[in-house]
This record gives sequence, C-alpha cells and structure tokens, in this order.
Amino acid sequence: MPAWTALPDLPKIPLSPERLKMSVTCTGTEFAKFYSDPKYWISGSTDDSTWHDDAVVYVNGVQDDDIDLANVKPEDILKIEGGVVFGPVVGGAEPSLETYFKRWRKEQSTAVLMAEVPKDLVDAVKAAIIAAGGKVIG
Repeated sequence: MPAWTALPDLPKIPLSPERLKMSVTCTGTEFAKFYSDPKYWISGSTDDSTWHDDAVVYVNGVQDDDIDLANVKPEDILKIEGGVVFGPVVGGAEPSLETYFKRWRKEQSTAVLMAEVPKDLVDAVKAAIIAAGGKVIG
C-alpha cells in the first residue's frame, strides 16, 4: 500500500459569479466578420448548419437578447458571454460562443483595435496607423 502525504491547507480563493463569467469584447465590424465567416457559420438544413444558443450579448453596454446584425453598427462595442455553439463544424465539443469567437479571432491575419485618445491627437493616431500599414475603420 502506498504511503500517503497530506497536502498543506491551501488558501481559499473566493469565486464570485463575476470571476466565473468569461466574456469577450469586440467591435461591430469584427463581430459581423466573425458571424458571416462561412468556415465558422455553415448555413443549410438543421443537421448541416452551425448555430448558437443561450449567449448573452451586450451592445454598447445594453443586453440584447435578439441581436440583429443588420442593426449592429461597425463602431458598436459588443460583449459576448456564455452560450453554446452547435453543429457539425464543432462536433461534440460544443464550445461557448466567446470561446468560438476567440478561436476565430486567433486565426485572423489582421487585428481590430479599439482605442481612446485625446481629441487633439486623433489625426496623429490615425496617421500612425495608416503609416504602419493599418486601416482606420471609424
């Protein structure tokens, strides 16, 4: 019989609901690109398509249970929490919507940035982005 070694008491870290919630934040532009990517969102019959359920989506800080991409503006800020993605593209994994989004984001060759700058520096920041080969969206 193996010898047992007692583990020391470990500190207890309180886990509030806020700490347990995972979320991802993006612009309306980035969300629209994600949501229209045919590699991630397959359309077709129910058995062949990709869909999600039970996600909580905030648009500009307001929870929107029935998000309509036609009304999401490129400059909107979206926060995605939870949800489950279903379909053959995910198999039995059924990741959360934010995990699925993060997976998509990681595969992209470009990044969408959100920035806050003093008004008197907006033109300089835009010029720096363009000089670095970037594109100013809003």
